[in-house]
Amino acid sequence: MRTVLAWQESPPEKDGIRNVCYDMCFKPDGTQLIAGVGARVLIYDASDGELLHVLKGHKDSVYAVAYAFNGKRFASGGADKTVIIWTSKAEGILKYAHNDSIQCLAYNPVTQQLASGTATDFGLWSPEQKSVAKHKVNSKVICMSWTSDGMLLALGLFDGSVSVRDKAGNEKHKFTASSSPVWSILWSPQDQALLCVGCLNGQLKFFDNTGQPKFKERQLDGDPLSLASFNGEYILLGGTDKCVHCLTREGIYLTKVTQRDSWIWVVKPRPKANFIAVGCEDGSLAMLQLVFATVHGLYGDRYVYRDLMTDVIIQHLITEQRVRIKCRDYVKKVAVYKDRVAVQLPTRVELYQLEPSADELDMQYRSAAKINQKLECDLLVVASSHIILCQDKRLQLYNYEGTLVREWLMDAVVRYLKVAGGPASKEGLLVGLKNGAVLKIFMDNAFPIPLIKHSSGIRCLDLGSTRRKLALVDETNTVVVYDLHTKEVLFEDKGANSVAWNSHYEDMLCFSGNGQLVIKTGDFPLHVQKMQGFVVGFKGCKVFCLQYVSMGTIDVPQSSSMNRYLEKGDVQAAYQVACLGITDSDWRVLALAALQGLQLEVAQAAFIRLRDVRAVELVNRVANGLAAGTPKGLLLAEVAAWEGKFDEAARLFVSEGRIDKALELFTSMRMFDEAKHWAEEAARNGTLVKGAAGGGAAGGAAAVTELIGRQAEWSEEIANYEAAAEMYIKAKKYDRAIALLVKNSWWDRLLKLVRLLDKAADVKHIQAAVTAFRRAGQYDAAKECLLKLEDIVGLLQLNVDEQRWDDAFLLLAGHSNLKPQVYIPYAKWLLSKDRFADACAAYSQGGRPELGLAILQQLADNAVSESRFADAAHGYYKLAMEALQGIQSPSTGMTDIDRQALQTFSTHYDTAEMYYAYSMIHTAAHQPFRTVDDATLFNAARFLLMRVSGRDPPKGIVLSNTLLVLARQARAQGAHKLARFAYSKLQALALPLAVAAEVELSSLVMRAKPFTDADALLPICYRCQATNALLNTQGDFCTNCGAPFLRSFSTFEILPLVEFELESGISDAEALSLLGEDAAGFAATAAAVVRGGRELGAAHGVHGANVLLLEHEGASSNTHEDSFAAQAQVPHTPIHLGRAALRRLRVSEVLQRRWPNPLLPVQWFRVLDDEQPLLVGPCGHFFEADEFEMVRT
Repeated sequence: MRTVLAWQESPPEKDGIRNVCYDMCFKPDGTQLIAGVGARVLIYDASDGELLHVLKGHKDSVYAVAYAFNGKRFASGGADKTVIIWTSKAEGILKYAHNDSIQCLAYNPVTQQLASGTATDFGLWSPEQKSVAKHKVNSKVICMSWTSDGMLLALGLFDGSVSVRDKAGNEKHKFTASSSPVWSILWSPQDQALLCVGCLNGQLKFFDNTGQPKFKERQLDGDPLSLASFNGEYILLGGTDKCVHCLTREGIYLTKVTQRDSWIWVVKPRPKANFIAVGCEDGSLAMLQLVFATVHGLYGDRYVYRDLMTDVIIQHLITEQRVRIKCRDYVKKVAVYKDRVAVQLPTRVELYQLEPSADELDMQYRSAAKINQKLECDLLVVASSHIILCQDKRLQLYNYEGTLVREWLMDAVVRYLKVAGGPASKEGLLVGLKNGAVLKIFMDNAFPIPLIKHSSGIRCLDLGSTRRKLALVDETNTVVVYDLHTKEVLFEDKGANSVAWNSHYEDMLCFSGNGQLVIKTGDFPLHVQKMQGFVVGFKGCKVFCLQYVSMGTIDVPQSSSMNRYLEKGDVQAAYQVACLGITDSDWRVLALAALQGLQLEVAQAAFIRLRDVRAVELVNRVANGLAAGTPKGLLLAEVAAWEGKFDEAARLFVSEGRIDKALELFTSMRMFDEAKHWAEEAARNGTLVKGAAGGGAAGGAAAVTELIGRQAEWSEEIANYEAAAEMYIKAKKYDRAIALLVKNSWWDRLLKLVRLLDKAADVKHIQAAVTAFRRAGQYDAAKECLLKLEDIVGLLQLNVDEQRWDDAFLLLAGHSNLKPQVYIPYAKWLLSKDRFADACAAYSQGGRPELGLAILQQLADNAVSESRFADAAHGYYKLAMEALQGIQSPSTGMTDIDRQALQTFSTHYDTAEMYYAYSMIHTAAHQPFRTVDDATLFNAARFLLMRVSGRDPPKGIVLSNTLLVLARQARAQGAHKLARFAYSKLQALALPLAVAAEVELSSLVMRAKPFTDADALLPICYRCQATNALLNTQGDFCTNCGAPFLRSFSTFEILPLVEFELESGISDAEALSLLGEDAAGFAATAAAVVRGGRELGAAHGVHGANVLLLEHEGASSNTHEDSFAAQAQVPHTPIHLGRAALRRLRVSEVLQRRWPNPLLPVQWFRVLDDEQPLLVGPCGHFFEADEFEMVRT
């Protein structure tokens, strides 16, 4: 760092007041300098020192001035105890007073609040306030400083303490900084918690805003009277040692800026410029410019430079990676060579080495060595094992241990020094002297080697990559290139300030000067472009340029140099230049030029750089063709075609006798007119096309067809689908034509095409049309196509897909083997319409009855799960009927499968009956209204309990509901014994609380009733006339004869029916014919027997007892002839009737039950009560005739 005096001023004394410049401030835009000198306030032009205004508002010395940060006003205060507010036009607008002299002033950078300090208080004033807010202090306020956010104000006091206040003046913290007065104070602009304090004991200290020490205190040569922040990173300090010093914001001493003739009371930096203003004890003012020297070094693409005076930054110019080395001391010189970096500090030299790594872009450096000596030099360079110091004419070589190894004394001052490379510890130095001599020095050699003796002093040097050429810039700004072998001048030009060879290409160098960058390649004309700064390096296509203190990288295109080499026909040199860095378009130019010249290695490398796979394949084909002896004309024709030079390619093909290649070229590009032109040309010249399919008219027709096909393809590509389809039809490419017609939904045209096709030869195309028609919903067209193909299976599938079931069934009339193809989808369709019964029938027709059964089973299960027990009964009834239909053999010869089907039928039929009975009970238990009477509920509950006796009830049937209904009805109808039984069963079950309470109460009530059931309720067996209990826990049959009770499935009453069987040898038809032949006489006898038996039983009081009547006086003499009555008295034995018995029975006395499967035998039943007409329903159950009509409705 050095200083340049811009201007200085020593105002004369006035009014007998001693001239001392205690304080200064700048206008925020940096255009004016305000200085308090004596009793006057002086305003200067900051750029040239012109005195603009002299303000005489004070009567005594001015101690402090401050400018508002908005630039609208400034303030001054002094020994006359007053503060004056001035406008930016130097007009006084306000004055207020304190009780003591004004020691310091400071404007808040945010709120424009003015703080003023005196010996006893400090005041806060703002334009919005009518008065000044004053706060008492215990010691004299010497100095003050605001934080950059305006939130805190630090006061430096005479007793050595620091008071930290908020913007309202309230004290936040107070701490003792020193035993001596605090004379200067400064908040860091970068770190608002860092406070720098200067004390009159010569110490500089650092604290945070609570008073905690931050950094090491600094002992100065004099007392710090003024502190100022420069660029936010540095501290400027002026004091009693008459000097201005520069330190970092952490207090690290850097350098002395300037020295004056008396104490320096104030130092202020000029905003937005590298200038400082200095005010002294003798009243003098000076404006100084600070010039920061660029401390840097470059080797290859690694650039090292000084930052913030104490740091070293290593930058990779290609990747822009940066590494910062914090030296925490003033950096004087830096140097870089390969993996080494040297840093010269005031008392030592530190050396850093790049960490060993395979990555050449690695930026990890570590400390390698340290030379603890104070070494002075003008130039510093570093090598692999040494450092070289240059001082005037002397070069000194030190090793890393700090030992002086060798020393050279030059004939003139060394102006340029550079390491030129070489083996480790034996590197060569390139030295340029002021007398124009250029020397080469090897570190292991004491004798310099002269290279060139130039006529002027050397300013810059660079050596070519092959060490054959030397470029220099002399003091006359002339760039000169020498051949080191012949000492001949190869090039010379004016207006240069620096020069650099391209490290990757020896015949290329660049130099800068006059705001331009000049690049010289070989013997070609110079390439000039604008550039500010100095060239310091040239690598590939990148020029490294130093502009002021920053290093920049400029990308230099090598297009012009490459093109000039191509113009000379030097493809290899052009490729070398291209490798330095060119655009993709230039690479393509080079690749095409190399390909046309059959320089295939260069062409391949260029296309690989472009990642053009097809071009690389072309190069490989050309190389293979050359190796195989293919004529160069054909290869060049292929290259020309690839480049788009079609006429030239066709001409080359024709010259080589390959007209077919020319035709293929044009037709592949849909250039049919050109293809026709070349074909006609060939026909006129009689040239034969190699590879043609034939000759004469046939060959011509084939060629025309092929051309039409290709033209159709082209029409398709350009979206002219109508023309393309027509041409495909003409070319007999029906598949392509059909695809286009389908794509554009031209169904009428497609149907016309199908009508033209031959059903034998074009089956595939017609089928494709059918598929398209079906997808588009064109039923009639698809049907016509299928009829043309006579495809019955396809036609059936079409009707099925379109759900045209009537048409499908008509087709099945003559093709019964195709039923599954129709009925299975039909069944699925029926299921979607909730027509489950029809769906089951359809599955059976389609040969998949198990699917129908699965549906019925699922429906029944769902009904049970949803408590729809009537529907569940119907479902299981349907399952039973389906199982019944599965019996394929008569009862006398059933197979295992038939017996299993019969068992399934019985199970489902029985389950259906139980669900039917429970549906009434469930409705009565859960619905507020019921549709059946109490007697029916009573009978249904008894029936259900007797059916589930001894086994688990079907899913969904709740026995507690059944028992509860039974108990209630039994109690109501006088069946006390049965009610007590039901209540006792219910008490053993877990019931809801309300129901349980009802059961308990009812059970207690029933215990007061007789333990009997009403006689009128007890059921009588119509076969053996025995009276049975109301509830048979063994089942629903007579306990005496074992005959099952036959009930009406309307009221569940026991019907007067007795089952009998036909004797062997009597068929069903014969039995029907025998009925009623001799029925008149037998009817009277049977009635008398029945009446007599009842009367006798009543007379003897044996109700409910089994009575054997051996003889009765009122009986008819022919009763013993009634075989039916005789067999009915034999328990557990079927009744068999012969022909004679059948003749005595009337037709109205006999019922037949026929099942839907005719293989099952007919069941015969005798009606014992003529007054109660009965019938068998379609479901196989018995009903009274009048009740059945009600059930059906």
